[in-house]
Amino acid sequence: MVVLADRSSGWCVLTTEEYKQLSQWLPDDFSNHEASATLEHLWEAGLVTQDGLPHPSSIYRPAPYPTAVLLKLTGACNIECEYCYDYDSKRFKAQQTLEVIQKTLENLLDKQERFSVAFHGGEPLLKFGLMKQVVEWLEPFHSRIGFSVQTNGTKFTQDILDFLEKYEFSVGLSLDGLDEKSNALRKMRHRPTPLQAIESLMIERPDFVRERCGFLAVASKTSAPGLPDFALWLQDFGVKGLSITFLDLIGRGQHLIDERLSPDEAVNVYRNLIDLIRRGAIHELALRNILGRMHNLFTLQSRDLCYRGPCGAASDFLVLDAEGAKRTCDCIYHPYFELDLTDNLENTGQHRSRNAILERHEWLREKGPTCATCPLFGPCGGTCVAKAIAQHGSARNVDPVECALSQYIYPEFFQEFASSPKPLFKYYSFHEDKPFEFVFAA
Repeated sequence: MVVLADRSSGWCVLTTEEYKQLSQWLPDDFSNHEASATLEHLWEAGLVTQDGLPHPSSIYRPAPYPTAVLLKLTGACNIECEYCYDYDSKRFKAQQTLEVIQKTLENLLDKQERFSVAFHGGEPLLKFGLMKQVVEWLEPFHSRIGFSVQTNGTKFTQDILDFLEKYEFSVGLSLDGLDEKSNALRKMRHRPTPLQAIESLMIERPDFVRERCGFLAVASKTSAPGLPDFALWLQDFGVKGLSITFLDLIGRGQHLIDERLSPDEAVNVYRNLIDLIRRGAIHELALRNILGRMHNLFTLQSRDLCYRGPCGAASDFLVLDAEGAKRTCDCIYHPYFELDLTDNLENTGQHRSRNAILERHEWLREKGPTCATCPLFGPCGGTCVAKAIAQHGSARNVDPVECALSQYIYPEFFQEFASSPKPLFKYYSFHEDKPFEFVFAA
């Protein structure tokens, strides 16, 4: 039996007898010493509340200033993905400036000891000169900053690759499958295709791909059938990680209704990947979506930037877009995520757009038509707010695909935890480097 905490992602698995004992203790008499000691442990763990409030030490307190900054260097791109969420004809011409970036990061350097900087676009390597200026300007603070870049992989040169090595970049490569059919929605103006460019990179700089690169795939009806084989192909090469996002009807892709997966089809993507993990076919490759959702099981409040409830946009994520505006989220351009700040970042953690996400979370938990009665709300958090807006035009809704994925995957986790063997938990332990004793229990 699984017991889930009301206001957090805390949970525990009990035998039927243990559950009966707990249900006998909690409603009536706390004078019994054994019952009181048990209650005290539950209280300290954040699994019960007192006067509706959790134990202070179990409350996640986000940093007052951003810990992750995404710099969109340009709105332009050299390929024309049919589903591009970022595309806008006006924004396509936008170019970021060094001065605006420096003003933003100078304020953060004064306030935050450590943070990450991700270069994004459009295609950020179209503005490699600007990217290089930013990194070299930040070189005195290199020990405090982690760098990453998300790219389609078609603009690499030896100079760029050497630069990324020198500054220890994490590199995200956007690709939807191991063949051109799976990548059919990633339209090219000129050769090479992203697949051809990345295959060449694998031949010319294999260690770079293995040590620095993770992959991001968009799941659509075109790409979904090939995703399991894609994951196996990446693992066979020695790639460390794969993330999957589901196509949304926004940006250039707003008319791709026939390409968006239904909730059942999206669940089937996860089901096939989980089956590969359970059979041992996938082990070394980190499937970030599944590990991220599992990570929510080991925190009393979800903290992952994509799967937390409320999400990273409510606390520590800052986007500087190609037009110089500041936002709390990169997944959709919408007034809901705008930060109307001056050049300094004072009180960014209390900004109205961040509070709106917190308020949405509470509203869903208390009044949401499905969330208020859902026992999985703690680990799920009410789905991604950006995807809810993309699907419904309103934050006070949930994305049906994300909801279906949570409804499928968390019961799978709980059921496996209560049984033996535990291949998913062994997989999580391997990638998180955490020797959980229960993983190896008989």
